Amino acid sequence: MICGLLIFHCLTSVIVDLKNLKNSVTLILIYNVGVIIITFANLLFIQKVKEFGTGEDVLHIYNYIDERYIDDATLLWALGNAFIFIGYEMFKKRSLPPIDVIVSDKKGLDNIFYFIITMMILNLTGHGINLSFIAGGFEKILLLFGIVGILFYGRLWVTEDSRLYGYYAITLTVINTVLALLNSYIRVDLILPSATLFLGYFIGKGELKFLFTFRIIPVLVIFGIFISFFQTLGGNRAHFISAFTTPVADPSTSGIKYEDDEAVSGSALERSSCVAQMTNVIRLTKEQGFYNGTASLPLIAALVPRILWKDKPTIQLGAWFAVEIGVATIGENGRANNNVNMSIPGELYLDFGYAGVVIGCLLFGAFLALIWNASRFNESQYNLTGTLWGGYLLQCAIGTMGSDLQVAVTLLSTYLVFLMMKKFADNYANTQHRPSLEGK
Repeated sequence: MICGLLIFHCLTSVIVDLKNLKNSVTLILIYNVGVIIITFANLLFIQKVKEFGTGEDVLHIYNYIDERYIDDATLLWALGNAFIFIGYEMFKKRSLPPIDVIVSDKKGLDNIFYFIITMMILNLTGHGINLSFIAGGFEKILLLFGIVGILFYGRLWVTEDSRLYGYYAITLTVINTVLALLNSYIRVDLILPSATLFLGYFIGKGELKFLFTFRIIPVLVIFGIFISFFQTLGGNRAHFISAFTTPVADPSTSGIKYEDDEAVSGSALERSSCVAQMTNVIRLTKEQGFYNGTASLPLIAALVPRILWKDKPTIQLGAWFAVEIGVATIGENGRANNNVNMSIPGELYLDFGYAGVVIGCLLFGAFLALIWNASRFNESQYNLTGTLWGGYLLQCAIGTMGSDLQVAVTLLSTYLVFLMMKKFADNYANTQHRPSLEGK
């Protein structure tokens, strides 16, 4: 019932936003789509648990779900996301300082494409530029160019009616997909380039009616292929191309042992569920009480730039949580062998209970509105930094912004790097247009 109400609320919000869509997209629109997907996945997963139980041979993944707290977990998920939405709506007209940098001349747009291609080749050959010693945000932005560049040129393709920018967008899509086939470990990386291309194209079109034309057919075909190969892809980690080029043997007869249970089970929708993790959040608070901030305490260290703390440890809240609930162990290298997300409402509840969920989710929703509006994503198709920043936020939003509150630190640090780029670009432009005093 609670999940149904949440889906109804998000679906209503999405329909309203889509009706008003005119060369405009909002972060909360994509966020609500993500909430619908994950909530629907939760419903299917709960139904599977009720029908077949929680044995490892049935669930394979997320078999650590605690059935006693399914209702509590469902309420927690719905309540948290409802208050994130409310917080966003309260601040939807406010913004942090904008980070938009406009690049409209043809030569500049061409040079950006060549820069992206160069960066991708360097990364492919193992000679990528590493700026993490300065700030992880710089390195993240360099990586963003490859995938969000698709969104940038895909949007220009439509708004400029330019085949050249269309070729740029498609070229980047193909290269990113090939790189994912050869090198990636995460399955979503395979579909992300195509999804980004379609997103840029339909944002450029700016009207809902185009989703109901022949243009949607390639989207459905590509996503259909991805879903049909999803489980098989799990058995070909780091060499996904094998899933398309060679038949996969039946592990029960071939003696093949995959790396983990996830490799041979778990549909794409099932993998989106978060109810198992959240039942364990409830269980921990029942057994040990609320953590009163200690679960999120490592985020203070995450706020310190690595340039000031060269030996700063890697912050991995998901690994800590996996150990805490008993589904991971610490190896000889001091690292956990598993990672389980808490979700943002889950982490807030673990630390501070429902009061923390209400206040924390309101603040997080407001934070999302402020950083989204800073991109000025919809104001110009030539907005390079705004498209990179906004595109990154939209990617995060479809997964409801990440696995835990650590994403807030990541978003803040990345925003600050974009703000530095904006200041540098403004200073450079002012220098270029400063009137000369010679001869006066």
